Amino acid sequence: MPRFLRAAALAATAFALATAPALAQNYPNRPIRIIVPYGAGSAPDVIARTAAEELSPRLGQPVVVDNRLGAGGKIGTEIAARAGADGYTLLLGSKDTHGVMQHLYPGWDVDPVKDFAPISLLIRIQNAIVANPAVKASDMKELIALGKTENLNYGTPGVGTNLHLLAETLQLTYGLKLTHVPYKNFGEILPAAVRGDLSLVVLGVPPVVAFVRDGRLKALGVTGTARSPFLPDVPTFAERGVPGFEHGGWFALFAPAGTPSDALRRLNAEVVEMGKRASYRERVAKMFAEPATSSPAELAELVAAETARWGEVVRKAGIKVQ
Repeated sequence: MPRFLRAAALAATAFALATAPALAQNYPNRPIRIIVPYGAGSAPDVIARTAAEELSPRLGQPVVVDNRLGAGGKIGTEIAARAGADGYTLLLGSKDTHGVMQHLYPGWDVDPVKDFAPISLLIRIQNAIVANPAVKASDMKELIALGKTENLNYGTPGVGTNLHLLAETLQLTYGLKLTHVPYKNFGEILPAAVRGDLSLVVLGVPPVVAFVRDGRLKALGVTGTARSPFLPDVPTFAERGVPGFEHGGWFALFAPAGTPSDALRRLNAEVVEMGKRASYRERVAKMFAEPATSSPAELAELVAAETARWGEVVRKAGIKVQ
């Protein structure tokens, strides 16, 4: 290598080494975007915008939401995985994007484990099974008895969602006669159950609270180790003799793999601090959800567990996305 080129290379290397700590200390120095793989106004969108508004003052930069919906969350997840690993693009991930999706698309070139760096949990949401009042069951034990003799239809936000897999797990475990009715328009599901077009609906707790409280629908059970604080009169699955369904939904922040560790540490610290603040906890409670934060290692363990659990369900149920 010519002497002048060697000198230039050494100078560039020295400059990079000298400025790396400064760059880390100055992070962030421009806006951060959170890719939400669902539409504006959806529950994930509201969660991301709440976090963005709470984090912006702490980070000293705007945190903006970028909705990239399509294919049940697949498109937005792909965009985030291929974004620059610089700490300025994040993904609002979930059980669907980081536990289920890779099993529904065996040839998918995105690996939610290898292609993302975990930051922290944001929110946990219990799931619920609710029914039209005419359904002759008042809890999960009675539903299982009924489902062995009668063919019941149920609605979810779509094939392969974790809510669909929850119902499939029940069906596989107890030999129920359940017919899945997937909906692309989330807002149509609960009204369909009120009309009697659906016997059952499997959803997260937040959207069903108003329907249960005013008696339009009845809740048969909630997932989780304890009752939902928003539906305190509704027993958990386990309370009615249906164990193994303590898991619910969750949302978390991820960054593309290779994002600098200093940026990941800063983001995790700010999210954990956010989770302690009354302003954030009050806003989350209004969503009928529960705030939850974690270390990156704890989130990685959760993703690994979800991947193993739902891969087995997809395989046994033979679920395929057309």
